[in-house]
Amino acid sequence: MVYQVVARKWRPQRFDEVVGQDHVTSTLKYAILNKRTAPVYLFTGIRGTGKTTLARILVKALNCTDLQPDGEPCNKCECCREISEGRSPDVVEIDGASNTSVDNVRDIKENISYSPVKSKFKVYIIDEVHMLSKAAFNALLKTLEEPPAHSVFILATTDPQKIPTTVLSRCQRYDLKRLSLDDVAHQLAKILDAEQREYDMDALYAIAREGEGSMRDSQTILEQLVTFGGGKVTETEISMILGASDKKQLRGIIESIAKHDSTSAVSLVREIYKGGKSIEKAARDILSLLHSILLFSELGNGSFIEAPAEEIDWIKSCSELASTPDWTRLFRFWNSEYEGIKSSDFSLMLFEVAVITACSFPTMNDFRSFAKSIASTVASVPQNGQFSEKKTVEPVETVQNQPQIRQKEAEIPEKVEEKSEKREESVQKTPENEANPELWRDFTESFREKDAFLYGRLMSFPYHEDDSSVSVTVTVTLASDGEGFAQRLKSLFDSFARGRKEFSVKFEKGGEASIFNEDELRRTGELEKRKKNMTESDAVKAALDMGFEIKGVFAE
Repeated sequence: MVYQVVARKWRPQRFDEVVGQDHVTSTLKYAILNKRTAPVYLFTGIRGTGKTTLARILVKALNCTDLQPDGEPCNKCECCREISEGRSPDVVEIDGASNTSVDNVRDIKENISYSPVKSKFKVYIIDEVHMLSKAAFNALLKTLEEPPAHSVFILATTDPQKIPTTVLSRCQRYDLKRLSLDDVAHQLAKILDAEQREYDMDALYAIAREGEGSMRDSQTILEQLVTFGGGKVTETEISMILGASDKKQLRGIIESIAKHDSTSAVSLVREIYKGGKSIEKAARDILSLLHSILLFSELGNGSFIEAPAEEIDWIKSCSELASTPDWTRLFRFWNSEYEGIKSSDFSLMLFEVAVITACSFPTMNDFRSFAKSIASTVASVPQNGQFSEKKTVEPVETVQNQPQIRQKEAEIPEKVEEKSEKREESVQKTPENEANPELWRDFTESFREKDAFLYGRLMSFPYHEDDSSVSVTVTVTLASDGEGFAQRLKSLFDSFARGRKEFSVKFEKGGEASIFNEDELRRTGELEKRKKNMTESDAVKAALDMGFEIKGVFAE
């Protein structure tokens, strides 16, 4: 008997044998039973999800002479057997990748007009249909729109985006899902049980991960492992054939990172390297485990994790070693590092440095403590940049406490009292005061609310002010209204100053500073002084030692 590979030997022959595509198989069976079949079908999905398999089963169901009550083909009649064995004269399978020209499509158009020889329908299965040329698609359009009553087209593709919309609009489309790890692993277990082979369920999940949702890829790997392992499928064989690292090593690296034990983590990395395992594959497997840990840490259950029970138990215990924000930060960091590891010629060095960096990450609790110390430091720095000790006053409970309050008020330093007095004076200052060394500034501020445009212009004017006069220089570009502007400005200022200072306007490029420039220089100086004083704090020094930078200092 001729040997058949696992993928062909265990190809499904009935709709209910197709794994993970119930949404498609149930619809097709309903259409067949109710005789509502379409002239053109399109099956899309990644490799190894069952596109060609479903096409063949559909053809058998359409032509079966003993269709079952549930819509399944009997697989016993002559039509079913001929189609299963690939020798039916009425079923034509075409590889779109190697038959891309217009001439190939013309051959289809010439032959489709002939009635089927033995079956009910003449069926054309075009695999990888997206590979057809633009001219070939155009030649096929009319046939797809109005095919003969005895014909059915079944198109299959992994890339539907490359198919013209004019063709897509003529198809009844079915999107096949990527197979889950559980579906693939349990299907492999059925195959091994039927073949009477020994296996570990953890090994089957590892094969399913390597297959990335493709049943055919997973079955190919399974066949290789059965041949290599003498009929046994275990994690040891998987590690040797696929170059995958031992799960204990990968888990140990993650646990060491969570415990900030860089020595153990690097030692495990070296074991993987010396064992001849793939560094790139180890980094990818760690990323996958971190993803599962993050999901469990946030959601609190394993319903979203596809893994055997033993691995879910480990994920649960490992997730408790750090907080969810810590796992989130570690996953994002490792994802960025993995991009470099998989494409670098120095993958081992990048892997080790990534592990050491991850082990040195402070936890979120460390960040919270640091933030509290920074907050207390900032609170203790007043706007003048000098540290001061906070004064507390006991709450007033009775009238008898008032002498005590007065006594504590008397203990406040004189500098603080002087500062408060100066603040009160600045608040109470009005144009009626006898002395005002900043009369131009007060005049400008009076327009902040009532005339924002004029306020902005006055802020930008260079000026000179002394005890008896104010001189404003207006640049030539702003002096378009000439003397009229000067008279209006002088009238406004004289009304505000009430004769306390003389006022004049010059129309030229002046060299004096404007209010805007003075305020900006003062603000810059205060921020620099504040930054200098903050760097003297122990908390800030500790942050700088940890690798942080002071990006900016904000005024109160």
